[in-house]
Amino acid sequence: MRSQQEIIASLEANIEQLLERYEFLQKENEILSNSNFELQQSQRGLQDEIAFYKEELHVLKIAKTLGGSEGYKKDTKAKIDFLVAEIDKCIQELNT
Repeated sequence: MRSQQEIIASLEANIEQLLERYEFLQKENEILSNSNFELQQSQRGLQDEIAFYKEELHVLKIAKTLGGSEGYKKDTKAKIDFLVAEIDKCIQELNT
């Protein structure tokens, strides 16, 4: 059977090992948290950039429609017809 001193020494060694692991994991967690924050910021920036380019695409489609592209003329005509119908409904609602 082991003596009490050996048991205590073993426990101290285990505690020391656990503390080292704890400190290592704390540092690693901090590094990962910082990395996660930076990636989230980057993602937000990219999402803003995507939204910007989607809006640009929309503007370009409208410009092409006005420029005479046949495929977009149909879309624009349909949108205009829809908006005119909505305006007519609003006018009818106001008149009643």
